[in-house]
Amino acid sequence: MKAVRVNEFGDVDVLKIEEVDMPVPRSYHVLIKVDSAGVNYADVLRRGGNYPGPGLPTSMGLECAGTVTEVGSDVTGISVGQRVMGMGPGAHAEYVAVNGGLIFPYPDSLDSVIAGGMPIVFLTAHHILQSRGHMQSGDTVLVQAGASGVGTVLIQLAKAWGAKVIATASTQEKLDLCKSLGADVTINYTEANFEEVVKEETGGDGVQLVAECVGGEVLEKSVRCVASFGRLVSYGNASQTPVNLKASDITTANRTVIGFSMGRSPRGSLDHKGAMDEMFPMIAEGKVRLVVDQVLPMAEVGKAHQHLANRGAKGKVILTL
Repeated sequence: MKAVRVNEFGDVDVLKIEEVDMPVPRSYHVLIKVDSAGVNYADVLRRGGNYPGPGLPTSMGLECAGTVTEVGSDVTGISVGQRVMGMGPGAHAEYVAVNGGLIFPYPDSLDSVIAGGMPIVFLTAHHILQSRGHMQSGDTVLVQAGASGVGTVLIQLAKAWGAKVIATASTQEKLDLCKSLGADVTINYTEANFEEVVKEETGGDGVQLVAECVGGEVLEKSVRCVASFGRLVSYGNASQTPVNLKASDITTANRTVIGFSMGRSPRGSLDHKGAMDEMFPMIAEGKVRLVVDQVLPMAEVGKAHQHLANRGAKGKVILTL
């Protein structure tokens, strides 16, 4: 079978489409014939050696959708022939074996191409707002990188659950997208100091929740946007720059800084299945949708990586196989 592989870390030219052996699923795995697969900024970081994963050489990709062809003996609730989405390493391939705890059958009404770009961004957004961020109706939420894959879902879910949303982005086109998804206030962070705008919009109080993935100076300023007893959820460091947080910026106002990652065992405390079960009806009712920026064939995976690395994406980039 064909798979997107890297034999060394580096620029997009290290991405190779190679013939590899079919995966052999373990007892707790589900084997999927892949229809589509999402490309995430984590893949860009992984290609460059800046994101954890299996040793080299390795297949790329973290999420996909397709048809179940084999079910491990320890997996329940999944059957051969089901259309599912799932998360696991090596998803940019014709077949992938995925832990049964990270498999989600999806409704027939959902397009199979769109499904491949959904699990990571939808679950990340849900857990940031609910499991980790404990957002309440009436809160004000600051979403950094609002036009990103996760950002576009964060805006929609936060609005559906009763929040006021402030979103940041770098171009007017991206700000318009955030507005169309329900953002109440948008800030072009290349032209305005978002920290000052947030303080103005909240009467100096700050926001109850910040979703932050950029790192560096953006994280430092975002902490100061948090209201007293509010929370900031840090779920990435796209800038790959260090942070210098002052203890007083956290302690004086009783702010909470929380870390979040999807890259943990499904046996942890995050209820992925419950989260997806809650969101599928919202998707069916049109309350939230996946914003698709580009759909590309697997042969153009390098173009997908370059597009994400250049911060050009507005929503999700998906590969078809």
